[in-house]
Amino acid sequence: MTRLLQLARRYAQSSHTVCIQGESGTGKERLAEFIHAHSPRRDQPFVRINCAAFHEPLVDSALFGHEKGAFTGADSRRIGCFEAAAGGTLFLDEVGELPAPVQARLLRVLEEKEFHRVGSFEPVPSRARILVATNRDLVAEVRHKRFREDLYFRLEALKLTICPLRERPDDILPLAVHFLEDCIEASDDSSASLQPTTFGPEAVRQLQSHPWPGNARQLRNAVLRASFCADGGVIRDLNDDVPPTLPFHQTPLPDVPRELQMREIERLVIEDRLQQFAGNKAQAADSLGVTARTLRNKLAEYQSGPTSRAA
Repeated sequence: MTRLLQLARRYAQSSHTVCIQGESGTGKERLAEFIHAHSPRRDQPFVRINCAAFHEPLVDSALFGHEKGAFTGADSRRIGCFEAAAGGTLFLDEVGELPAPVQARLLRVLEEKEFHRVGSFEPVPSRARILVATNRDLVAEVRHKRFREDLYFRLEALKLTICPLRERPDDILPLAVHFLEDCIEASDDSSASLQPTTFGPEAVRQLQSHPWPGNARQLRNAVLRASFCADGGVIRDLNDDVPPTLPFHQTPLPDVPRELQMREIERLVIEDRLQQFAGNKAQAADSLGVTARTLRNKLAEYQSGPTSRAA
C-alpha cells in the first residue's frame, strides 16, 4: 500500500488522466480523493459521479450539461460535471458502465479538451483533470466489445491497481485501527469510558484471519458494529460482527433442466434472486455481482422478446 500511495502522489502532480482499478469496496474513491488532495488543484472542486447510476439519455446531461429546451423537462440551462469541476478534478466512478455512445463522447473530450452541452453545437473548454475508476477487467471488456479499445488505451497510461484486502493482510489491522478512530471521533457519547480504544488479542486474530470479501468497506462496517459492543474500552470478539462468508455466497442456484439454453438459465437465476430479495433489484444485482444497470438491461432484454422455456 505504501508503494501505491507513493505512486499516487507522483501522479497527483500531473494533469494526465488516471485509471484506478480494484474490486468493490477496496477504496477507489478514497484514493481518488487522495490524488486530488495532493495535487496543485487541491483548492478547486472535486466532483464525483457514478456512471452506473444513470440511463444513457441522462448520463450525457449529467456529464456535459444541457441547454434549455434540449429535451422534455429541460426548462433551463444546466451545467454538467465537466463544467462543475472546471479547474479541479472530475472523478468518474464505474467508468466501465458507460454506454458505448457516451464512451465515444468521453474519448473526444479527453483528446480534444472540449465538449458540447446537450442541445448545443457551441464547444465548451474542458479544464478538469479526469480520474476514473472501475471494478471491471477492462481488457476483458474490450475483448468482449463492451468497452472501446481506443478509450481503454487513452485511460491506461497512468494506472493504479488496489489489491483486495485478502492479498495485503498486513494492512488489515492498521485499517481497522483507523476505522475505530473514526468511530470514536464520530461518537456523540460524551463518556470516554464507553468508547472503545483498542482491539483485544482474539479480535486481532479474527481480523487477520478473515478473508474480507467486501474489502475495506466490509471491514469498516464490522468495526463500527463491534464498537457498540466493546467491553471496558476493548473490542474482544468480532464473531458476531464478521460472518465467515457473505450470505449470498451460501445461496444455492435454482434447479434447472439440462436442456435449457444459457440465456434461459441466466433468466431463471435472476428471477430466483429477485424472488429471494422480494423484488429489490439493487440487492439482487449486488448478490449476483453485477450492477443495478446491468440487471435492468437484462430484465428489459427478457421483456423485449419471447423466450421459450422447457417444461
